[in-house]
Amino acid sequence: MQVAHTLKIEYRNARIKVDGRFFREGSILAGTARAVCDSVTTEVHLESDEPPVRVAELIRMAEASCYTIAAIRNAAPVSLVSTLNGAPLEVDAPAGA
Repeated sequence: MQVAHTLKIEYRNARIKVDGRFFREGSILAGTARAVCDSVTTEVHLESDEPPVRVAELIRMAEASCYTIAAIRNAAPVSLVSTLNGAPLEVDAPAGA
């Protein structure tokens, strides 16, 4: 883990589980389909002799520097650029975007 190395925190074992809950609603045929991310849960399991306050800082900084979590927490502008046979193709934004 790059953050552990940077903070000089030793650990023996790390397990990280990320559970994302996604679903699609609406209809593709009707043109109303949209994907939804309902929630994301990250579980971090560490073995370390470091003080709990140091391990908590490690976990906090690892999450704070995660690009995926940042994109989910701080909705980033999303753009779509399309071409058809090499020419620009205008595509309407999906419903709810």
